Amino acid sequence: MMKPSPKILALPLLAGALCFTACGEKSDATEGAAASSDEINIPDAPDAALQFVLSEIAEGKGGVLWEAMPASYQDEVNAIAQLAGSKIDAEIYDKAFSTIKRVASVLDKQKEFVFNTSLVGEAPDEEEIAKVRASWPSVMDLVNALTTSSISSAAGLQSFKGEAFFKDTVSAVLTDMDALARLQPENEGPFLSDMKDAQVEYVEGTDSEATLNITIPGQETETKTVVKVEDRWVPQEMAASWEAQTTEARTKLEAIDPAQLTKQKPQIMSVFAMIEGVLTQIEAAESQQQFDQAVQSAMMPIMGLMMMGQGMGGGRAPDMPAAPEIPEMPSAPSAP
Repeated sequence: MMKPSPKILALPLLAGALCFTACGEKSDATEGAAASSDEINIPDAPDAALQFVLSEIAEGKGGVLWEAMPASYQDEVNAIAQLAGSKIDAEIYDKAFSTIKRVASVLDKQKEFVFNTSLVGEAPDEEEIAKVRASWPSVMDLVNALTTSSISSAAGLQSFKGEAFFKDTVSAVLTDMDALARLQPENEGPFLSDMKDAQVEYVEGTDSEATLNITIPGQETETKTVVKVEDRWVPQEMAASWEAQTTEARTKLEAIDPAQLTKQKPQIMSVFAMIEGVLTQIEAAESQQQFDQAVQSAMMPIMGLMMMGQGMGGGRAPDMPAAPEIPEMPSAPSAP
């Protein structure tokens, strides 16, 4: 599995805590344009279908993960995302993502101080700094992909269209995660490019179930059972757990208590204001010492958000149903 250096991800993705504990979007026209081009046609045969999915993933085309889902699964994912958009507090949710984007912007501006800080571990050596520097563009691209996507605002969630999201945002995430994985010396893959030479062999099966052998260069051959759901071939374990997962997600979303959120909203918004003040200090830092002191000051409001995390609905966010999966791929989301 990919194991990023703590230094590489800790500071720029520090903002992730804001989003998931406090709880720029691309326009619908932009994502709609992406959805209308490059139509994807999944083959009917199970081995050909998986071979096609792997070849598309090799090119960083996340849209194939969406097209590989049965239509009813697609409808369920859209419905759950839209339900989430209707249950969250729009002002808090939007502020969380705008704050994440602001954090990334400030840290990118002050990246030389980020590279040399000792706040997330021992004082960095030249080798460690070189790793962080090499990873930085992909980390920033990854944060940007998420904070400019349709899930970065309540309105975007309410009008969520999985087809556009997977073609646009998931494609970007696949590419960025793959780039980060390649920078980890201990990571032996598989990487996106390895999928180009993957081989899928049909072993046995019926009209509704098939056993496949999947061989990816540098990896052991894996045997996978897929079943037919509507007109798509889906991993057997995914088909077996889909209904339970989606029901659980809906139940957790329906349980969100608006009254509790309203009660805690003033505190949550005040913490965001505190974070903005700290970001202003970080942005103005002219020395490593000033930068480190400002970052340390950010810990208090972030801890405050963590303590108030229940305000976004009485618990952690519900788990989304798993997307179709491919054989072990540490650097990217999986497909059927």
